[in-house]
Amino acid sequence: MELTIWSAAGLTGVALYLGAYGALQFGVIRGSSATYTILNMSAAIFVLISLAEAFNLSSLLIQVSWITLSVIGLARMAWERKMTRFNEEERQFLSAHFSSLPPHLARRFLRLGTWQMLSPGTVLTRQGSPVSELVYIASGAADVSAHGAVVARIGADELIGEMTVMQGTPATADVEITEPARVFTLPRATLIRELEADHDFALAVANALQIEAQRKMDRANRDKADAISAMI
Repeated sequence: MELTIWSAAGLTGVALYLGAYGALQFGVIRGSSATYTILNMSAAIFVLISLAEAFNLSSLLIQVSWITLSVIGLARMAWERKMTRFNEEERQFLSAHFSSLPPHLARRFLRLGTWQMLSPGTVLTRQGSPVSELVYIASGAADVSAHGAVVARIGADELIGEMTVMQGTPATADVEITEPARVFTLPRATLIRELEADHDFALAVANALQIEAQRKMDRANRDKADAISAMI
């Protein structure tokens, strides 16, 4: 078969279709991402061009429909990103702990939780009991106690439960509010239900929590090393 510009366009379209689907199956891109939509739209355009040489009505309808739906999808994504707005409190929270979340997923994440004021004496976690919610302290303070002894004091911009909320494992310490605190709380049951319903959202949130947990562990190790150095 002689390779013409039309047949080359068709082969390019096939390569893009297969490449996009392969990347999706191997987890390189997400099905809800703009990249996946653009690859499929480009593939449809190339195949549509190839029909100038070998017209096929069924293929024409498929490619035109594919391009139309892709344009609609890209427009929806652009609209969602444009309409996503955060107040100062939300921006501070996301910047400190969930900067890896895309804006539209960050907005979805925030909708799952509640901002509220908590009074001194409110217990956020109980040592040995399953962690039931993720908590962000925007202002105020709390004591961290283990086996009845206060081991740390935490304040603004601290996240509680990022290492255990996904698995629902027992808390390693008591955390009790000691000063009036403005907090964001996200119940574990609500978070898990949403993660199970959307694989892409689950991957993004799990990755953000893993990054935050690793950051906290690194900070704890540095503090421990500094304390040992000070004793030498």
